[in-house]
Amino acid sequence: MGIAKTLTTKHTNVKTVLGVDCSTQSFAFCLFGSDGPIRWGEIHFKGASVFERLAYGQRAVAAFKEFLEADLVVFEGAIYVQNKKTVILLAYAFGAVISALINDGAKVEEISPMEWQNAIGNKVLTKAEKQTIVDANPGKSKSWYQNKNREFRKQRTIAWVKDKFGIETDSDNVGDAVALASVAFGKYALTDAT
Repeated sequence: MGIAKTLTTKHTNVKTVLGVDCSTQSFAFCLFGSDGPIRWGEIHFKGASVFERLAYGQRAVAAFKEFLEADLVVFEGAIYVQNKKTVILLAYAFGAVISALINDGAKVEEISPMEWQNAIGNKVLTKAEKQTIVDANPGKSKSWYQNKNREFRKQRTIAWVKDKFGIETDSDNVGDAVALASVAFGKYALTDAT
């Protein structure tokens, strides 16, 4: 029995990358190669409880796995989440999906949200952009503005995906998976000079 290998160098002879955006509700993906996105989409998990949804998700991803074969699986690294229960549930989701995707010896990497977002030009909102949102929506709560700022950035990613690859999607999860796969391909799909 082997375990997944973590990359230690940029030069890995990676020809295909699978970008993954996973939650307790769905699995968004983009298989990316030298000509750009090959296959992308989102599998929504079914079930009344989180564990039913994750079991469904693991089975669905495993059944679809042959269409997602890649040299490297890349997912978004951990983000700051205040709610400990949310962190635990996200860990369950990643465990269920990643275990269904990787084979013996598969390469797995994570990329921080800031790294891939900055790489596509989707930097943190400026003070002026935040103020524009406040001015257009006065009197809202702090958390409302934070969610609106997040939504604004998600829409920017979706617009980038459409402009760059001609992919039209309403799903910010799919947009994130495509952008993540594109950035990871640029970072890891280099050939050794040896």
